[in-house]
Order: sequence, then C-alpha cells, then structure tokens
Amino acid sequence: MTPSPDPHRARLEHELVEAQSTLQELVLARRLEPLMRTHLTAQQMRALGILLIDGERSTTHLGEVLGVSPATISGIVDRLEAAGMASRRPDPEDGRVRLVAATERGAEAVRSIVANDGPAGPETLARLTIAELEGLQAGLAGLLRVVRAVLAHEHEAPGSSGPGEA
Repeated sequence: MTPSPDPHRARLEHELVEAQSTLQELVLARRLEPLMRTHLTAQQMRALGILLIDGERSTTHLGEVLGVSPATISGIVDRLEAAGMASRRPDPEDGRVRLVAATERGAEAVRSIVANDGPAGPETLARLTIAELEGLQAGLAGLLRVVRAVLAHEHEAPGSSGPGEA
C-alpha cells in the first residue's frame, strides 16, 4: 500500500505550478508588447535576424535563405533601407552584387522584440524583501539541482553504467 501524499506538500506544489503558469502568461504578454508595436513584417524581421546572425550578405544569399524571389527580397531590403534598419553597398569584389547589412537601428528593432528582459531583472528583484530573495534563491537552487539531474539521466547512453557501477 502506498502512503497517502502529504496534503501540505501537495498544496504547495499546486500553488507553485499555478504561480509558474501565471508568471509565464505575464512574461508572454510583456514579450508580445514590442511585437505588437512594430511595423516590421515577419519577412523583414527574418531578414534582419539573418543579417544579425550571418553578418553582411548578398541580396541573393538573403533571398535564398528566406526562400523568396529576387524581386521580393529587393522590396524587403528597400523597405528596411528606407527605415534605416539596413544598408546596401556594392560588393568590392563583384560590382554586380549588392551586399546588405543590418544597421544599429535594425539590430535594436530586433533586440527590442526578441531580447526583452525577463520578469526577474534587477529592477524587479530590487522590490523583493530579503526573506523573499532568500526563499527564491533556495527554491531556484533546488529546481536547478533536480533539472540538472534529470537532464544528466536523460543523456546517459542506454546500457552504459553510471558512476560507481561496473
């Protein structure tokens, strides 16, 4: 016979799961705000993302990665350039090729959407009491311990022996 679970523990676990769900919803809403305010299209955002990851590239490369025609990539880059978010210049090795780069304004536009601070930034943590910070630190340390153990167990090769086993 399995002993009945501790009702206090069950209540705490339930409340923590509910709090985590609520926090996720609040973070999602916060992260969606900049996306809702942007005038960039999805293709423009993707183009800027590619340029930020890959660096300056030809319009041909950009069009291939995005899977769009030369005319379409030309329009995307035209609008990004007009908004000051991308710049174009001739390739010094082949004057027929145009190179495109994200500008600082383009990089900032992407950062404002995808690199938005999480809920526990310094300004949020500064509002917690010492007792709340200590409790949060202890709880997160426990979560990290368990998650790391689970991940380590999942990554063990099937049939391999663990530490101390022959």
